Amino acid sequence: MVPYVKEYEPPRRRLRIKIKLRMVLFPLLILCILMAFLIPDKGVSQTNYTPLQVRYGDTYWQIAKDLQKQGYKAKEDIRIVVYELTQKSGIPAHELEEGDTIYIPSMEGD
Repeated sequence: MVPYVKEYEPPRRRLRIKIKLRMVLFPLLILCILMAFLIPDKGVSQTNYTPLQVRYGDTYWQIAKDLQKQGYKAKEDIRIVVYELTQKSGIPAHELEEGDTIYIPSMEGD
């Protein structure tokens, strides 16, 4: 009879964190990234909008230019103001007609 020969098994390794600093810094980094997305910007202010009845010849561009002359986002690109007006009003620029009601930012609080 042949004696039972056990096959060779490599020694089991225990999983260890060799650098303890990694164990602390990685979750801290993940936490900081999550906080950056969850904390709202303090620079964003609430803008109040007032309705405006569109007259003959009015366009978003002309209204945005008038708003910028009054001081609303004076240093911004006018396209940003036009985009904001179209999004808030819900009427595309090519469908703007006399008698439509759009919403413009109120200059009272600024």
